[in-house]
Amino acid sequence: MSCIESISPSCEIYSTDEIFLDLSGIQKCPEKLGREIKARVYKCTGIPIGVGISTTKTLAKLANHAAKRWYKSTGGVLDLRDPDRRNQALQHIDVGDVWGVGRRLEEKLKLLGSEMN
Repeated sequence: MSCIESISPSCEIYSTDEIFLDLSGIQKCPEKLGREIKARVYKCTGIPIGVGISTTKTLAKLANHAAKRWYKSTGGVLDLRDPDRRNQALQHIDVGDVWGVGRRLEEKLKLLGSEMN
């Protein structure tokens, strides 16, 4: 975490392997910064990571999940701030993979969706 915390004045360590950075006011391209963070963490720890970028923590976690899932095309970094890109990613993610949904709520949401169709 220490090799990442110096990048942003506002960081939230969420767990032993997750951190949220507030990139407000940072002029650098977020995707380029994400690649630099990924390289820095690997250099400092030898641990490969994924970086997800978006406008909310939930969407950032989704971007991180997608960055790892589609590593060949993302290189482990995905920026979902663009609405079209975000919608495209959401079409390929199971609702249960969205942070905070879980299996039980996923089943309920799928039932509600089938009732609406």
